[in-house]
Amino acid sequence: MLINRHFKTTILSIFILITTSIIEDKLFAQAVNDTSIIRQINLDQLIITADRTPVMFEQLKRSIQVISKKEIEQMPVRNISELISYAMNTDVRSRGSFGMQADINIRGGSFDQTLILLNGMNISDPQTGHHNMDIPVDLASINRIEILKGPGARVFGPNAFNGVINIITNQKVDDQLSVSAMGGQYGLYSLSASIIKSFGNTSNNLQISKSVSDGFIYNTDFRTLNIFYNGTTGKTQKLEYQAAYIQKAFGANSFYTPHYPDQYESTKTVFASIRYKTGFKGFSPSVYFRRHYDEFRLFRNAAPSWYITHNYHYTDVVGSNANIYFTTGNHGKLSVGYDVRHELIRSNKLGDSLADPIQVKGVEGTFYTLGKARTSAGLFVEESINLSKFSVSAGLLASYLSALPGKVALYPGADAAFQLNKNFRIYGTANRTLRLPTFTDLYYNDPTSKGDPNLKPEEAISIEAGLKFNKPGIIANAAVFKRYGKNMIDWVKLQDQDPWQAMNVTNIDVVGFESSITLKIEELSGNKSFIKTVTFNYTYLKANKSSDEFMSRYVLDILKHKADLLIYHQMWRNFSASWALSYQDREGGYYKYMSTGYETTETPYKPFVQIDIQLNYTHKNWMVFAEATNLLNTENVDYGNVPQPGRWIRTGIRFNTLLKNHKG
Repeated sequence: MLINRHFKTTILSIFILITTSIIEDKLFAQAVNDTSIIRQINLDQLIITADRTPVMFEQLKRSIQVISKKEIEQMPVRNISELISYAMNTDVRSRGSFGMQADINIRGGSFDQTLILLNGMNISDPQTGHHNMDIPVDLASINRIEILKGPGARVFGPNAFNGVINIITNQKVDDQLSVSAMGGQYGLYSLSASIIKSFGNTSNNLQISKSVSDGFIYNTDFRTLNIFYNGTTGKTQKLEYQAAYIQKAFGANSFYTPHYPDQYESTKTVFASIRYKTGFKGFSPSVYFRRHYDEFRLFRNAAPSWYITHNYHYTDVVGSNANIYFTTGNHGKLSVGYDVRHELIRSNKLGDSLADPIQVKGVEGTFYTLGKARTSAGLFVEESINLSKFSVSAGLLASYLSALPGKVALYPGADAAFQLNKNFRIYGTANRTLRLPTFTDLYYNDPTSKGDPNLKPEEAISIEAGLKFNKPGIIANAAVFKRYGKNMIDWVKLQDQDPWQAMNVTNIDVVGFESSITLKIEELSGNKSFIKTVTFNYTYLKANKSSDEFMSRYVLDILKHKADLLIYHQMWRNFSASWALSYQDREGGYYKYMSTGYETTETPYKPFVQIDIQLNYTHKNWMVFAEATNLLNTENVDYGNVPQPGRWIRTGIRFNTLLKNHKG
């Protein structure tokens, strides 16, 4: 059986819960008229959804960065990982180019500590965070990206350890058709098409894209296919649904060990979700499903005699969540809700022995012989009070985790903010968080890496204080924070001694400072300007431990200093340009791998500056662009011994037109 009895029971429970909620709501939704919700919808203010109860941007009590569609269009980037790399206090450590495998770290955390949402649905991978960025959406289909800095467990449950990224696709836009093509060095080409079309109360958004490259050096080639659809039906009460498929195949030169540079990996992801917006006090129950296939080859071509088989895995995730809020007194709002998620893996490498092995589809004589399953179920409650100048929220998530010895974990937290004057707002937060080990952390075992099935969950308490400034033409903020980490999970080893081992590296505390300022020059001056927008970010991080006594693969090699400068300006008539400059200084180092083995002296990560540029020409419905990443051809290292591309030049064209809405 592909899905065990426990898995079937979870699906049935979720279905009953959703169905019951919908039936109950139908009985009284028509009689309810919540004017506070109507006022929110009518306002032009941006509503932030990366919070338990959606709030206006100006009321935020936490560090949440919003990257708008306009900002996305102005950036010299072509995929989500490149875009996020320029966000404040994010660290994108790439292996493959063009986002083939990109690890997203926030505030000095590891890639497994960042939760990824697509339109509010959890698409993170339980096998390993290396697959979290298998996101089947092109930049052109994104409306905005919300990045929550710091713990999100109180809002989104376990594994929202150090940050949450919510990718929101196009919403409330006119019917339109868009096609684009891009080509560049190293045999690169990319084709994309999307259509947004409404029929009565039903809107539809379909996007298809394909990208291919021969690779910048041997065994760095890739090909991807994305298909994404989302739609809505209804007015006051709505159904929102989405379905996606993504396929990747890429040369993984030295990805996991430089011993074997001929590695290769292919993945497939199927995802679907549905949400029912009842129109009653924010009650919007949802259910989602994700299946992910992963095939990893240590030897892409000729394999030695001792190499028996490739690694095959698939994971199933099914989940559901909903919340509802009520007015309490004149200024309060009480939110309550639930979140259920079941994760299952079948593998020939990860988990415990299966009683009945399962045939790997399309691979004769190969079976999934191992597997594991776990469930998390949470109930939350949060009270928010908003006065004229002061606002505060406090809440608790009680979570049942089948993988924990004690089964139940509590995540308390509180946020507060005070409006000093029209433009300045100060805030402070304190939250507890937890992350379960991935199936790779627990069970992976080969000649170069060894997991530990007895790993403890990571735990942390984070505190933060910040200042926000907002006026026409200027948005600025600054924050200081500290994370007290316990049982942090890392892959470590002693210099040149194999293997890498998953380990709880006792307590690791991280302290940091982050700041950002965006200037909209024309809005600020009231006059036409050559320069349109300027954004500058600077972050500093420091951990209380270093990797002196052992080699750290992830946790201790944090970005100590990171500074980003983004400039968008008009050149002449329809010509414009955008520049992105990033300075990065990474803590720690690595041991260079030579043909004779690892060097005995650690090589520190060197600071570097990278510049990306994009030139645009727009005329009516057309845009022609040319861009270069790593313009200065700077040598940089994200992971020790993993090759990174130098200068990469590409050019393309995009056509976008509105569609006429014919009434039948």
